Amino acid sequence: MRYRLRTLLILLAVLPPVLWIGWGKYQAWRAEQERQPQTLEVPDGGTVLLGGLKTPTVDPRDSSDLEHGMGP
Repeated sequence: MRYRLRTLLILLAVLPPVLWIGWGKYQAWRAEQERQPQTLEVPDGGTVLLGGLKTPTVDPRDSSDLEHGMGP
């Protein structure tokens, strides 16, 4: 039981200052995040999860004659 009590006392002595410092750093980070503009740009033709699928643009000069029924 002696070691358990000692461990508890060490935690009670160390934990509050660590939490206080951590909370202060979190508050500073949160204030910095609020100062920055929050913009989210969604690419055209896609979703955020898929990374914005682009709709393919087809140039009629790039198609082959076989696609248009002018085969050999």
